Amino acid sequence: MKTIALVCVLAALAACSRSETPAEREAAEAAAAPIGPYQLEAGTYSYTRSDGVSGVNTLAADGTFSNAVTGGEVETGKWGQEGELGCLVPDDGTAKRCYRFSRPDSKGLFTGVMADGLTVEVRKVT
Repeated sequence: MKTIALVCVLAALAACSRSETPAEREAAEAAAAPIGPYQLEAGTYSYTRSDGVSGVNTLAADGTFSNAVTGGEVETGKWGQEGELGCLVPDDGTAKRCYRFSRPDSKGLFTGVMADGLTVEVRKVT
C-alpha cells in the first residue's frame, strides 16, 4: 500500500513539474482573460464588413477617427465606447454605427456585430 501511495505522489510531482508548451500557455492565458466584449482603443485597424465595405480605420487618442474606405472615400468623425459597444459617429450626419466586438484571437483578428446583424471582421494593424 505504501508503494502505491509513493508512486501516486511521484506521478503528481512529475505532472506539476513538467513545462508548458507555448500553445498550452496561450490557451491558459486565454482562459484566464476576463470574459466580455472587446473595448476599442486608439490605433489603426483594417476591416471588412458583411455588406462588402472594407478599408482602414484610424482611431485617434483624442476620440476622433478617419476611415479610409476602399475605393477612395474618407470618412471622419468621433469614436468611443458606450458600455459594451464601440461606436463611430460620422461628421457627415449619417447614422451612428455601434458594434459589440469579440476579443481578438491569437492572430489579432476579431469580429463586431451591429444590432441589425451587420458584421465586421477587424484586425489591429498598429
